[in-house]
Amino acid sequence: MSDVASGPILAIDMGASRIRVGAVMPDGRILARGEGRTPGSQGAAAIVEACRDHLAALREGLDEATRAALVGVSISAPGPVDSRKGMLVDPPNIGAGIRDVALAGPISESLGLPTVMDRDTNVAALGEMTFGAAKGARDFLYLTVSTGLGGAIVAGGQLYGGADGFAGEIGHLPVALDWPPCGCGGVGHLEAASSGSGIVRQALIAIDEGRAPRLAAIVDRVGRAGLDARLVAEAADAGDEIAAGILDFARRSFATAVVGLVNTFNPELIVVGGSLAVAQGDRLLEPARQEVAHVAFRVPAARVEIIPAALGDDVGLLGGQPLLARRGASQSGGGRGVAC
Repeated sequence: MSDVASGPILAIDMGASRIRVGAVMPDGRILARGEGRTPGSQGAAAIVEACRDHLAALREGLDEATRAALVGVSISAPGPVDSRKGMLVDPPNIGAGIRDVALAGPISESLGLPTVMDRDTNVAALGEMTFGAAKGARDFLYLTVSTGLGGAIVAGGQLYGGADGFAGEIGHLPVALDWPPCGCGGVGHLEAASSGSGIVRQALIAIDEGRAPRLAAIVDRVGRAGLDARLVAEAADAGDEIAAGILDFARRSFATAVVGLVNTFNPELIVVGGSLAVAQGDRLLEPARQEVAHVAFRVPAARVEIIPAALGDDVGLLGGQPLLARRGASQSGGGRGVAC
């Protein structure tokens, strides 16, 4: 099985707030790019239309030879997704009412190209394994800590999807029994504790309860919608005790979850990406390393390395090359195909 597709592809990386597209060569070069906002508040049809429009505009801007050589389209999308049907199932961070939305089929029909789709973290794991920090690894976990918190499992060099292809929703591992609330409707999940959206949700609850006057002053300045994890972290660094407590809880929760993952999967690597992970750096990763060293079982603790991802924002585009190679041209139209 080839690690990459046989020619250039169109890749789309759809996130909660923005859509990024790129034309990606088999060697990892990105020939052209485009991006725009994700119209999650406008509903499912607007999301599908935006994805089609961005991809069509990207293809139109390519030279004639590259357009003729295109072999397919890859879609990286927030989970959970049904990769076999090419469908967004019910992602919690995009918008209300986004449920069971066919995406791969309409894009394939519009562009006339085989189209494959998977959860963004699975695509990122393939990207890091092919071009980045996990190159050469066969048993590793990929975690992204950003607006949401997700993961992917690679075992024996293959993505592990479980019975229905949904395995790897690591952000929804419970790390507490009754706090904090999660965007998916659950309680105490890792995403609720340690992601950007979870940190903001905890900060807003503290403000509403009257416990965080400094954070309230920030919200008075930027508005509730303008509060993000970066501002909470800046408040923590400036000495705000409530903000510091939220960030400490996020780091401890992440470290606790990583111990469980090490004991469960015995990975050789845990690769951590995402904008919040990049911003926090070793302030997030080092507590996890220390917790694994002190608490996890001796043999898997000695084996695992916890390292930052290498590909940055391009990971969802670059991962489309190995995704298309692994799914192949057999996945077309409706997004159906063989599992990785």
